[in-house]
Parts: sequence; C-alpha cells; structure tokens
Amino acid sequence: MVYTLNQITPAKLIESRDNLKNWLQTQLSPLFSKTSWMQDWDQLAGRFQLLKFETLSEAEILSYSWNPKEISTTIHETITEVEKHLHFQNLSITIVPALPFPWFQQYDQSLWTNGYTIGADTIIMAIPPEPDREFFKYMLAHEMHHASPENPIYNLTLNTFSLADWYKMEGGAEYFSLSLYDDKRWWKENLTEEAEKAYQKIAQDNIDTTDDVLKSKICFGNREMDIPVFAGYCFAYKMVRKYAEQQKIRSYRELYKADPLDIFNDFIAN
Repeated sequence: MVYTLNQITPAKLIESRDNLKNWLQTQLSPLFSKTSWMQDWDQLAGRFQLLKFETLSEAEILSYSWNPKEISTTIHETITEVEKHLHFQNLSITIVPALPFPWFQQYDQSLWTNGYTIGADTIIMAIPPEPDREFFKYMLAHEMHHASPENPIYNLTLNTFSLADWYKMEGGAEYFSLSLYDDKRWWKENLTEEAEKAYQKIAQDNIDTTDDVLKSKICFGNREMDIPVFAGYCFAYKMVRKYAEQQKIRSYRELYKADPLDIFNDFIAN
C-alpha cells in the first residue's frame, strides 16, 4: 500500500497567512471525491477551526508546532501495524494543528488529538505540539478502520445511514483500535452504569433513525437529552466488543460484514 502524508504545520500556516483561505483550499480540495462525506473545503476547515489562524499572532501559531519527523515515524509505525489487519489502496493522511474544543480543553494537551475520515483512503488528523504517542496511534488506527475501502459505510448515503449503522461503524473502529493500543480515552468514564440504562432506552427508541441532527445528539452527547459527551462511542464499543466475543469473530475485517441490528439486538438482549 502506498500512502501520502501532508503535514500542514504552523510554520506553513504562517507562510501562507496573508492568503490563508486560498492556500487552505489548495491543500484541502484535492482530498474530496464524489463519495466524500463532506464536499466543501471550507466545511472541512471549519471542522478543524483552521481559519482561526488568520487572527492569531505568529508566536501563538508557533506554540502549536510539533516535530514533523517524529510524527512521520509514529504514523509509519501505526500504518505498518494496521496494515496487518485491514486492506487499503492509496491512503492519504493530512495533519493539522489541534486547537482546543470545549469538550476536551480541560484535559492534558497531549490528548487533544482528533481526526476525521473524509472518505475511503482519506484521513485528516489534528495533533497538539507533543501528542501522547499511544493515544495518537489509537486515534489514527480508529480513523484507518473507517478509511478502509472495504468498510460498508461507503455503500450508504446520508438518507440510509441509520443510528444502528453509526453504532456499528464507531463501535467497530473503537474495538479495532483499542485491541491494538492502550486505552487512554478521556471520555470513557462519562457513561456510568446508571447513565447507560437511560441511554440504552434512547438508543432503542431511535435505532432506525437517519435524522442527522438527532443522531448527532445521541452519539456525541447532548445536555438537554441528558446524554454525556461521546456516550455513543462508549456504548458502541461495548456493543461491538460483546458481539465479537460472543460470535467468536476471528478477524477484524469479518466484522465489516456483520448486520448492525444483530450487533445491537444481541447487546440489549442480556
């Protein structure tokens, strides 16, 4: 498998700051295809808050700098490990600085790494200056599970992507990445036993929904619905792990073929 790596470093952002929007467009637009979940470069730039660098001082921008060689090495090590289990074609990885979000800014900056899979074989990752290597590897492996062209999510559309499909997608990625790397998830304590009981009722009532707004609240957390941050990820991981153990799944790729409702129903049956 051939992979390409583009590190949009703070130094590059400073060089292009006078024409940042146009420069970011040249970096991000080539990442999209007809099957990408997003289609506009500025939507992707917004997801990672990249236009905020227009107003930051040079010193502030440089404070987000990392060691490109170390990052390249970490990525190569992760790809080498993940490739033992999943298949890819021409993987593309773009690295950008990780600016704080409200849901993780209170945690150690080394755990600010976050990612997004744009489509098959295409990943963008945001990293802090000195990312926790194990957490970074876990997060990249998670996104690579999404990015495999064998992943059935690429047979879905936004109109057919149900909550059950989401649980299978994220639970499968979590099960895969946490099987390879240490568990340093800062959100894993959010879904207490009591909260999980209430959450399961919400999941059951909405398991077939394709409403993107409702799914986002259920999956990522919502105060009005009393759903903790990233509760959906914790719930999905437990679901897929239990299914894989009960069904004696022998390979991670085999899980791609599992029926989302079977995974969910097996979990709530006990």
